[in-house]
Amino acid sequence: MPICLYCKVSAGPFNSVEHVILESLGNQGLGGTPPMVLPKGVVCDKCNHEKLSALDAVLIEFPPISLMRTLYGVRSKSGGLPITKLGNARLRSLAPEGILIEPGSSKKAFQFDRDKGRATMQHNSNLRMTPDHRRTITRSLFKMTLGVLYLGDPEVALSERFDPIRRMILGLDTFHGYFGVSKKAYRPTSNKGAIQLSYMFFENDRGEESVACHFFFLGLGMFTDLEIREWNSPAGVPDFATVLEF
Repeated sequence: MPICLYCKVSAGPFNSVEHVILESLGNQGLGGTPPMVLPKGVVCDKCNHEKLSALDAVLIEFPPISLMRTLYGVRSKSGGLPITKLGNARLRSLAPEGILIEPGSSKKAFQFDRDKGRATMQHNSNLRMTPDHRRTITRSLFKMTLGVLYLGDPEVALSERFDPIRRMILGLDTFHGYFGVSKKAYRPTSNKGAIQLSYMFFENDRGEESVACHFFFLGLGMFTDLEIREWNSPAGVPDFATVLEF
């Protein structure tokens, strides 16, 4: 009898697959590479279509992620081209690497120096990063990490060790934590590795164990950890990343 990876209930139904990384982030089997999915029987329809779907929507609208989708023309699950809504501009993807800055945007949002042939964009987010919003984005990273962990080792992913993480993902428990996002996005050199999520088991100097998560999306990096969830800055990290705690 199947048991849901996230709620650990067997009632089902289990009629759908779960995309570990969102389809709207490019996990659609592009370039002949099969999409990364959890097959039917792993995630119940209730979790998949309700709470997990809501987490996906929040991550897609996170301004750095939304902007990269628009700049690279990453289509949605239904095939639509993305739009990014910022505080001083609205950007619409026309095609891969082509964007339209829509009327009504601030003049400072896009400036073109004809002499140097250089364009400069300055965008402000209109999203308030409250502790609850930071927590929701972190829950989305947790959700993807647990899915990738299942693909590598289902027994470990379903173990009691990660039951508290399941409750956090489903919004049943409030928790403290953090996530980091890179200050700059570097253009991917190829499609290979342009969108990926990796994890690593580690132990800190106090003997506490956790799982580190690193998510890379078109040159933009995000990271967190699932169990310790206390940020201790390694040397050099503040230079390239912004860490948001809650």
